[in-house]
Amino acid sequence: MLDDLRANLRRTVVVLLACFGVIAVALGYWQIWRAADLGQDPANPRVADERLSQPRGRILDRTGQVLAQSESTASTRRHYTDPSLVHTLGFHSDRFGDTNLEAAFDAELRGERSLSPLDRLARQLFHRGPAPNDLVLTIDKRVHDAAVDALGKSDGAIVAIDPRSGAVLALVSKPFFDPNASDEQLAKLQSDPAQPLFNRAVQALYVPGSTFKTVTATAALDTNLVDLNKPFLCTTAIKIGTYSVDCKNSQQIPRLTYKQAYAWSSNRVFGLTGLLLGFPKLAPINGWLDDKPPGPYPWTEAGASVRPSGDVLIDYARRYGFERSIPFDLPVAPSQIKRPSTEWTPELLVQTAFGQGEIQVTPMQMALIAATVANGGRVPTPYLAAELRSGGASRQVHEPNQFFSIAGSGDTARTLRDFMVEGVDNGYAAKAAIPGIKVGGKTGTAEVGDGTSHSWFIGFAPADDPRIAVAVIMEHQGSGSDFATPAAQRVMRAALAVQ
Repeated sequence: MLDDLRANLRRTVVVLLACFGVIAVALGYWQIWRAADLGQDPANPRVADERLSQPRGRILDRTGQVLAQSESTASTRRHYTDPSLVHTLGFHSDRFGDTNLEAAFDAELRGERSLSPLDRLARQLFHRGPAPNDLVLTIDKRVHDAAVDALGKSDGAIVAIDPRSGAVLALVSKPFFDPNASDEQLAKLQSDPAQPLFNRAVQALYVPGSTFKTVTATAALDTNLVDLNKPFLCTTAIKIGTYSVDCKNSQQIPRLTYKQAYAWSSNRVFGLTGLLLGFPKLAPINGWLDDKPPGPYPWTEAGASVRPSGDVLIDYARRYGFERSIPFDLPVAPSQIKRPSTEWTPELLVQTAFGQGEIQVTPMQMALIAATVANGGRVPTPYLAAELRSGGASRQVHEPNQFFSIAGSGDTARTLRDFMVEGVDNGYAAKAAIPGIKVGGKTGTAEVGDGTSHSWFIGFAPADDPRIAVAVIMEHQGSGSDFATPAAQRVMRAALAVQ
């Protein structure tokens, strides 16, 4: 009996000692090994309290105009000078966290990432507090304001980019909201059907309409599929399977060249081009674009398929950045040619080639298409953050004049530049014209299935030495010629006036 009692006591002691050992190890791990991490954890109440009073660096436009800064009242509060910049700057909130550039450069704005190695060492040795860094953007407030005014009351987006450097001069999304009242309004904004929290410039996916013909034309020109000097007749609609595609856009020029077909946005010409991309032995394809082709269309022959043509179109779209993660300071939704599960059919490919079908694009992607043509076929790497400054030190954030892909040859880009100039001089993009300056552009009127159309324009200026490229999308407005095109002209004029 006594022996059993002693055995039970020993087991109890062993269990208690084991428990104390586990507790000791856990305390040692959290208080010694993980102490530094816990001290900086945002969930730590002490850290959260410090952040309430911690200053942040300013955010400036490229000319030094203050766009965001910290103001000290009872606590340090972030102030934004213009609500229309919210989709670029984001907001800093102790309740909801940080968004957009405020989130991407949070550590730099707080000074946790110092510009100088000596400063970082001094902070550690002498326990100095962080010195906030100012963030200088590529945004030009004057160009931004012109873009906001150009959109007017329309929802949509405008992206304006220097095609040489990749610097983004304006990134506007409408509707927007006031970031100075984000803490009070966020719950209401989340349920707003207009989706003011949504950054349409880089996250919204739209049908591009005829602006996508630029990609189809790139594929045809870069593979030497067309003869630019040989006209063809385009007056009648043709049936592709169950789908009818016509020449209504270019009916005022029954016999036209490939350049004129682009300037006057012929759906039949570019729809057939897409279907013929996989048949290079037929080059030049001009006769197949005519009212009376030289024979049965090649994809209708026994055993033939349009898949090779679709593969060529996808290849050239990917060269522009489709279905890829575009490098940028803000996340950009990937643009797509079609749903991955969808197989190519003649009906789908003909629609895709002139900008309908299942294509989904961001305004940023379309701005890069215009910038690529302006940049000799190289797809510029876009960026917003230009420089970090603290005291007398500064550091460049991005290397300008970089490109992340090549869409086509220099000769192809020069030909497309001529096509886009023709579109402004003698085509649907006429309202993009700027007196004394050659402008290149392409319009788009994208049907969206509810009886309305989105209004599109992409273009650049001056055509002989482009300094600005733009993409404009105005939701449910109608004709690209009548709405997005004059809006883009206002933005290009503003950009050229300040560069």
